[in-house]
This record gives sequence, C-alpha cells and structure tokens, in this order.
Amino acid sequence: MVSFNCHVCGDVVKKPKLDQHGARCHGGFDCIDCSKTFNSPAEWKGHTSCISEAEKYQKTLYKGPQVR
Repeated sequence: MVSFNCHVCGDVVKKPKLDQHGARCHGGFDCIDCSKTFNSPAEWKGHTSCISEAEKYQKTLYKGPQVR
C-alpha cells in the first residue's frame, strides 16, 4: 500500500485516508517510496504505483529489466 508524508504535520498517511487527512491539514503530500510531491486530490488519486517490488526490496542490487 502506498504511504504518504504530510507536508503540514509530518504524519504518515496511507492512501485510503488521504482525502480525510488532506481536508484537515490542507497541505500536500510526498510519496514515501518515490519522493514525488502531490498537492491535490486529483494528483494523489492517480498515483497507484511508483517502483516495483524488486526495486523496493533489492535497492542498489536492482539492475532493471533486461533489454534485448
């Protein structure tokens, strides 16, 4: 599940709670996985994935897909 860091209060919020939290804090969010910034509900609702599981868990060992 994608999690975000709130610009206003610093809370970590999971995607299903972003609308509720955004109404309370009125700020943007940063995706914890890819560090992209989202300032509106339209932006964060469209953010469904950012990195693969391989990239997330292998970090520097991940070489990307093989190009032939």
